[in-house]
Amino acid sequence: MANCNTSQVQLDVARRLDIICRKGDTFNLVINVTDSAGTAVDLTTYSDFRMEVRETDTSASTVIADSDVTITGTSGGVLTVTITNTVMEGVDGGLYVYDLETIKSGVVQTWLTGVFKVNEDVTV
Repeated sequence: MANCNTSQVQLDVARRLDIICRKGDTFNLVINVTDSAGTAVDLTTYSDFRMEVRETDTSASTVIADSDVTITGTSGGVLTVTITNTVMEGVDGGLYVYDLETIKSGVVQTWLTGVFKVNEDVTV
Protein backbone atom coordinates (compact mmCIF):
# COMPACT_ATOMS: atom_id res chain seq x y z
CA MET A 1 0.00 0.00 0.00
CA ALA A 2 1.27 3.46 -0.88
CA ASN A 3 2.06 5.96 1.82
CA CYS A 4 -0.90 8.33 2.15
CA ASN A 5 -0.49 11.61 4.00
CA THR A 6 -3.89 13.00 3.04
CA SER A 7 -6.17 13.82 5.94
CA GLN A 8 -9.10 15.08 3.88
CA VAL A 9 -10.98 14.12 0.73
CA GLN A 10 -13.06 16.79 -1.01
CA LEU A 11 -16.10 15.24 -2.69
CA ASP A 12 -18.20 18.42 -2.76
CA VAL A 13 -17.83 19.85 -6.28
CA ALA A 14 -20.58 22.46 -5.87
CA ARG A 15 -19.68 26.01 -6.83
CA ARG A 16 -21.20 29.01 -5.12
CA LEU A 17 -23.14 31.29 -7.45
CA ASP A 18 -25.33 33.90 -5.78
CA ILE A 19 -28.31 34.99 -7.88
CA ILE A 20 -30.18 38.31 -7.80
CA CYS A 21 -33.44 38.50 -9.73
CA ARG A 22 -36.69 40.46 -9.69
CA LYS A 23 -40.17 39.48 -8.55
CA GLY A 24 -42.55 39.08 -11.49
CA ASP A 25 -39.84 39.00 -14.16
CA THR A 26 -39.10 35.93 -16.24
CA PHE A 27 -36.04 34.26 -14.74
CA ASN A 28 -33.62 33.13 -17.44
CA LEU A 29 -30.11 32.03 -16.48
CA VAL A 30 -27.72 30.76 -19.18
CA ILE A 31 -24.45 29.13 -18.13
CA ASN A 32 -21.66 27.73 -20.30
CA VAL A 33 -20.48 24.52 -18.59
CA THR A 34 -16.89 23.43 -19.26
CA ASP A 35 -14.55 20.85 -17.79
CA SER A 36 -11.20 21.67 -16.16
CA ALA A 37 -9.57 21.85 -19.63
CA GLY A 38 -12.12 24.40 -20.83
CA THR A 39 -13.94 21.95 -23.10
CA ALA A 40 -17.73 22.20 -23.27
CA VAL A 41 -19.49 19.43 -21.34
CA ASP A 42 -22.10 17.46 -23.30
CA LEU A 43 -25.13 18.07 -21.10
CA THR A 44 -27.36 15.78 -23.16
CA THR A 45 -25.69 12.84 -21.38
CA TYR A 46 -27.35 13.88 -18.11
CA SER A 47 -30.73 12.32 -17.38
CA ASP A 48 -32.05 15.13 -15.22
CA PHE A 49 -31.41 18.55 -13.73
CA ARG A 50 -33.16 19.76 -10.57
CA MET A 51 -33.33 23.10 -8.79
CA GLU A 52 -35.26 24.26 -5.74
CA VAL A 53 -35.41 27.56 -3.83
CA ARG A 54 -36.11 27.49 -0.08
CA GLU A 55 -36.18 30.00 2.78
CA THR A 56 -33.25 28.23 4.45
CA ASP A 57 -31.19 25.15 3.66
CA THR A 58 -33.17 23.23 6.29
CA SER A 59 -36.68 24.47 5.36
CA ALA A 60 -39.19 21.69 4.74
CA SER A 61 -41.18 23.58 2.11
CA THR A 62 -40.05 25.21 -1.12
CA VAL A 63 -40.41 28.82 -2.24
CA ILE A 64 -39.91 27.66 -5.84
CA ALA A 65 -40.40 23.95 -6.45
CA ASP A 66 -38.37 21.92 -8.92
CA SER A 67 -41.57 21.40 -10.94
CA ASP A 68 -41.69 25.19 -11.53
CA VAL A 69 -38.17 25.30 -12.97
CA THR A 70 -37.30 24.31 -16.55
CA ILE A 71 -33.68 23.29 -17.08
CA THR A 72 -32.22 22.27 -20.43
CA GLY A 73 -28.72 21.39 -21.52
CA THR A 74 -27.12 21.18 -24.95
CA SER A 75 -24.31 19.06 -26.33
CA GLY A 76 -22.29 22.29 -26.56
CA GLY A 77 -22.40 22.83 -22.78
CA VAL A 78 -25.12 25.49 -22.62
CA LEU A 79 -27.28 25.10 -19.51
CA THR A 80 -30.47 27.18 -19.45
CA VAL A 81 -32.57 27.63 -16.30
CA THR A 82 -35.99 29.25 -16.74
CA ILE A 83 -38.74 30.20 -14.29
CA THR A 84 -41.85 31.84 -15.71
CA ASN A 85 -42.90 35.34 -14.72
CA THR A 86 -46.12 33.82 -13.33
CA VAL A 87 -44.14 31.73 -10.84
CA MET A 88 -41.85 34.68 -10.02
CA GLU A 89 -44.91 36.88 -9.32
CA GLY A 90 -45.73 34.59 -6.40
CA VAL A 91 -42.32 34.96 -4.75
CA ASP A 92 -42.00 37.74 -2.17
CA GLY A 93 -38.89 39.86 -2.24
CA GLY A 94 -36.27 38.53 0.14
CA LEU A 95 -33.25 36.32 0.65
CA TYR A 96 -33.52 32.61 -0.03
CA VAL A 97 -31.17 29.72 -0.82
CA TYR A 98 -31.07 27.36 -3.78
CA ASP A 99 -29.13 24.52 -5.28
CA LEU A 100 -28.95 22.95 -8.71
CA GLU A 101 -28.32 19.22 -9.04
CA THR A 102 -27.54 16.95 -11.95
CA ILE A 103 -28.14 13.24 -12.44
CA LYS A 104 -25.96 11.11 -14.70
CA SER A 105 -25.94 7.31 -14.68
CA GLY A 106 -27.81 7.37 -11.37
CA VAL A 107 -25.24 9.62 -9.69
CA VAL A 108 -26.63 12.81 -8.14
CA GLN A 109 -24.25 15.74 -7.91
CA THR A 110 -24.85 19.32 -6.76
CA TRP A 111 -23.22 21.75 -9.18
CA LEU A 112 -24.42 25.14 -7.93
CA THR A 113 -25.54 26.54 -4.60
CA GLY A 114 -25.94 29.97 -3.10
CA VAL A 115 -28.17 32.86 -2.17
CA PHE A 116 -31.27 33.49 -4.29
CA LYS A 117 -32.19 37.15 -3.75
CA VAL A 118 -35.51 38.41 -5.10
CA ASN A 119 -35.90 42.17 -5.42
CA GLU A 120 -39.40 43.63 -5.20
CA ASP A 121 -40.98 45.02 -8.35
CA VAL A 122 -42.92 48.28 -8.74
CA THR A 123 -45.04 47.28 -11.72
CA VAL A 124 -47.29 44.34 -10.86
